[in-house]
Amino acid sequence: MFRIEPSPWRRGLTAFSTSMNNIRTRRKLVLSYLLVVFLPVLVVGQLLTNTLREQSVNHAVEQAANNLKKIERQVEETLQIHEGVSNTIFFDKKLKEIVSREYASESEVFQAYRSYDSFTTYLELYKSIAGIRMYVNNETLLENWSIFRTDAQTASASWFQNGLESRGKIVWDYVPDPTRSNAKHLSLVRQVYNLDMSYIGMLVISVNPGVLNAILEQEPFETLIYTDRGEIVASNDKAWIGKPLQQFLQLEGELPREADGVRSIRFRDEPAKLLVESIEFAASADRLHIVSVIPETSIVRDARQVSLIAYTIVGASLLASCALILFFSAAISKRISVLSHDMRRVARGDLQHYSLVKGNDEIGQLSRHFNHMVANIGDLMRQVREVAESRHELEMKQKEIRFKMLANQVDPHFLFNALETVRMKAHCNGEGEIADIVKSIGALLRNNLEAGQGAVPFASEIELTRMYLEIQHFRFGSKLAYSLPNTNEVQDITILPLLLQPIVENAIVHGIERKIGSGFVDVSLDFEPGKLLVVIKDNGVGIEAGKLHDLVASLDDQEDDTGKRIGLRNVHQRMKLFYGQEYGLRLTSREGEGTTVIMTLPRGEQKHV
Repeated sequence: MFRIEPSPWRRGLTAFSTSMNNIRTRRKLVLSYLLVVFLPVLVVGQLLTNTLREQSVNHAVEQAANNLKKIERQVEETLQIHEGVSNTIFFDKKLKEIVSREYASESEVFQAYRSYDSFTTYLELYKSIAGIRMYVNNETLLENWSIFRTDAQTASASWFQNGLESRGKIVWDYVPDPTRSNAKHLSLVRQVYNLDMSYIGMLVISVNPGVLNAILEQEPFETLIYTDRGEIVASNDKAWIGKPLQQFLQLEGELPREADGVRSIRFRDEPAKLLVESIEFAASADRLHIVSVIPETSIVRDARQVSLIAYTIVGASLLASCALILFFSAAISKRISVLSHDMRRVARGDLQHYSLVKGNDEIGQLSRHFNHMVANIGDLMRQVREVAESRHELEMKQKEIRFKMLANQVDPHFLFNALETVRMKAHCNGEGEIADIVKSIGALLRNNLEAGQGAVPFASEIELTRMYLEIQHFRFGSKLAYSLPNTNEVQDITILPLLLQPIVENAIVHGIERKIGSGFVDVSLDFEPGKLLVVIKDNGVGIEAGKLHDLVASLDDQEDDTGKRIGLRNVHQRMKLFYGQEYGLRLTSREGEGTTVIMTLPRGEQKHV
């Protein structure tokens, strides 16, 4: 015979188990504590700290991103006012006529200015507009707080050149305001020209800086707005307004053109998160950008405090638990040694010895069970003898039951033999019809006696029903006619035994027998996708509406029938148990016209329980 060698893994596991069994209990408890409690707690504590830090950073970034979205909406709503006003002025024919006309005297200029008050109206309506100015090349115009002549310094300014390059589109720039001591403000700059594309002037609409700063001042982190050219035009720290973004972020070289979103940077020699959102208008040639810088040290400060408290609690708990483990392991080891000594005495044959280990823990329970075991050995041996006697008596009774069962099997065989004798006698006397009926009765009885719980071919159930109907036709004569489906239609279908014949029997007993005149029972098949409908229809006396309602309701009753009668409820409940709740019987009837029973079966084998 071949000997199967254990695998290296199994040999290693066996060796480890053997070595652990050779270590004293106290040492195993301490080792288990270190491996199962001490080290995992340290590792889990570190993982939780890192997770808490990461979650704190993500939460702060998410909150800051939501704040940026809110700021973006507020700034966009504010600047849309300037965009709308610029669109109105861009197409203002009266303004174009005033600034394009050549004036002969100052009185004509004053007259033209007095007739145009749209700029003043816009300033009164919208508090977010700090000023509206129009720079033109018309030397005959007089300068006021709204109309300015374009001098060489203005024409060479970067904001003016950017407006010319945009060719009618809006440019957002940091523009000095001559009406406010040349203080710079975020301004909308737009070139205005005629329909023939001839230049008229440069429109400048200044944004009230207080409005933008008020939007940003509630932010907990440093947040600012800058232009495409890197000029900071608004900030919750006013010291940075007007300075380049490179200086704020401490960048060297050009400003990086990165997409909006979140990225990690070094801000003031510390790790930080940089969040960028851009604002773009349909009529603008450039964009504004909102930036928020979140230092990671301020985010994780609270998380570090929580981690320090957690580490302190975990360390104190580990030290206290270590002391308790040492104390309890010593106590357990001592009691186990005493109990082991008591067991050795009993093993040497001293059945009068009892263990003196006390307590309600597992060791104390083991000691009490040990004492009970020693005290009850005699009782157990007596019980073994009693059990052996009881088993012998039970075997004798079982043999008696088997004998009676074998004797009872003689009766059905005697009945079948007697029926076969009658059939042969009738056949010999030329009574062929009687012989066929007796043969059907015998087959019907044999089928009922041998019926089991498993599925049978549907064709055999149709043949069984045909034999039953032949017996009833012999009984009723021309009063009963019937129709059954061809068995070739159901060659590959199996169903539970005794489903069809009881329903047909119910139709004859309760429908046809009580009818005056001839009756008819029709069994037909209706194939649907995944289902087979067996329709049993009779033209008997029918069922009145009240009794039909009670009969349908009783189909789902769980009351047990202890007899062998197989009725509609028995068939219905067997189908639901075997096939599932969607299958079973449906009844329709009309008094005086007949009854229809529809049996719903699955196509193919489908067992539910």
